[in-house]
Amino acid sequence: MPSLSFLLAAIAVADLPVHCTRSQVLGEWSLFLGTPSADRTSCGHKRPDAPHGQPEIKLASSTEMKVTFADKGQNKVVVQHESKEDYFSMVYDEGFEFDVDDKAFFAFSRFDLVGTKNISRCDETELGWYSNKDRSEFGCWYGKKTVPLASHKAAEPVVLSDKPISREEHEKKVSFINTKSTTWRAKVYDQYVGKSVAEMSRRAGNFKSQSEAPKREMSFLSMDMHAAMQKSKALVDSSPTSLDWREKDGKNYLEPVMDQGDCGSCYIVASMRMLNTRHHINLADKYERERDLFSMSFPLYCSEYNQGCEGGFSNLVARWSQDVGFVPAKCAPYTTSGSCSVAKECLEDTPKYRANNHRYVGGYYGKANEGEMMKELENGPYAVGLAVGNDFMYYTEGVYHGVDMQPIAKDPEGWQEMQHAVLLVGYGEEDGTKYWIIQNSWGPDWGEDGYIRMRRGENDSGIESSPEAADVVQDDTVGDRINSFLTQNVVHSQVEAKVNFF
Repeated sequence: MPSLSFLLAAIAVADLPVHCTRSQVLGEWSLFLGTPSADRTSCGHKRPDAPHGQPEIKLASSTEMKVTFADKGQNKVVVQHESKEDYFSMVYDEGFEFDVDDKAFFAFSRFDLVGTKNISRCDETELGWYSNKDRSEFGCWYGKKTVPLASHKAAEPVVLSDKPISREEHEKKVSFINTKSTTWRAKVYDQYVGKSVAEMSRRAGNFKSQSEAPKREMSFLSMDMHAAMQKSKALVDSSPTSLDWREKDGKNYLEPVMDQGDCGSCYIVASMRMLNTRHHINLADKYERERDLFSMSFPLYCSEYNQGCEGGFSNLVARWSQDVGFVPAKCAPYTTSGSCSVAKECLEDTPKYRANNHRYVGGYYGKANEGEMMKELENGPYAVGLAVGNDFMYYTEGVYHGVDMQPIAKDPEGWQEMQHAVLLVGYGEEDGTKYWIIQNSWGPDWGEDGYIRMRRGENDSGIESSPEAADVVQDDTVGDRINSFLTQNVVHSQVEAKVNFF
């Protein structure tokens, strides 16, 4: 009989078999930049990206640039080049992005697949992408640390049980939860009965660990951290006591709750729901759903910055949508088993938009707090990551109470494992308990009509660790980047012929 500690939550943010922390990335690097072009390319990656399909790390010609990634304390790293400092951020534990002069860079950290093992080579990158700030020129690049690391870590893949889980086991777990919980209730969902841990994990991709989200005790606060918390409190005190984009000024700006199905697309759902809602807010009464709703399948199956149904990151969805742009949902409807396919003819008379200013709330990975998150919500909903405990899937009502996690800035590795991405849509308070309001992607029958309320201000389940936001603007190229992309190995088709409707 499987243990009652099984983890059935939909997991979706461990897409590549690599684990690199900021301490391993710090130091001097040599960057090798390929010749830029007006046309953005895949830099040899598949669409979507694939662990076993990484391109050879070489360029036909390149110029070398030396930079240093320097630790400034409290999880802040900067890139130093020719006596100037600029933006740097880790992207979870799988890569990093940074700016140098007028260029923006991103790459995944290198890994090798050897037999059943994956080896993280954190002193090198895979082939990555760079552009100038206005995205008018694009190129490919790779990097190597000047002084290589002394060793490289090898890891075995996680193997999940394929044994069906009975209703009795679910009921025992739910009974235990309801005995201990005081602010929320759990129940057994019929659709999970008889499914295995492997099947439930497949619902939203793979993950790095089978363990529960670790409980991290709050340690003594440094002066810098104390100042940050004081700033957060001031922002909280100056914000409204509640906000809910389901009923903002008498209007619901959100798309209906959806079920992502057996595809690890929660990161796509969260990021595209953020961008679609913010687009709706910008257009206000001029918004027309049939015309203005952006496709989720386009970045899901076409972006080289994620791994499709095997997982990805909300921040990279926004970055790719900033580099390439959006297509309407009607041109590539959501499907759980699709390919990079777009009905090109429906793009011709559609207004052109793209994402802009993709960012981590707080400025870089791991720098967010309650106050800054509340302020960002005034601009619209945005994506957050969760370290999902093994009770989360059973939530049905109330204010969920998971594990308290310390800020990433206080973590020695500058990283926390997150497994699920959701859409943060508001906040409030009930009987003295502050909470966040979250739209999940497991259908309207889960939780409170598809939503969950989670404790606010305690970094419950890591919700305040790495929130990700972006804006929507008109495409200054009027669709040129989309057209360029669609000429590069993308199938153009009638929607009915190529896309399976979900």
